Amino acid sequence: MARAGVTVRPKSEVRFELLDVGLLHIHEELQPELLERTTDQIRTDGYLKRPILVADEHFVILDGHHRYAALKALGCRRIPAYVIDYFSDAVELTTWPNAVVKEVRKEEVIRRGLADTPFPPKTTRHIMRVKLPDVFTDLEDLM
Repeated sequence: MARAGVTVRPKSEVRFELLDVGLLHIHEELQPELLERTTDQIRTDGYLKRPILVADEHFVILDGHHRYAALKALGCRRIPAYVIDYFSDAVELTTWPNAVVKEVRKEEVIRRGLADTPFPPKTTRHIMRVKLPDVFTDLEDLM
């Protein structure tokens, strides 16, 4: 119970952070061609436009596997990320129409990320119920 005069704030569902790339875990395999295109685009632009989406506590990447791998390949040590309470209602989990795996649960996404046993590419689809604006971040700020 909060004392009089003390404001207690609920835990935020999502926050923006610059994360160390070494903290992160993937839960889906990469597509080499898409990784190459993404890497080339980021190198040419000199910035990252869209932060990745990461589950708090476990640091499993929910969206942005190719952006993460591209930045890592470019020598970046940090990555802009929206960190979310994955088990909140702010994020819905579905699968892509052509996914090999047709049913997934959030617990399985976390388990696979932590165990390094990723799903095939483009299996999970995360739908955000909160707006996550683009945040342009220069590559030099991520080194």
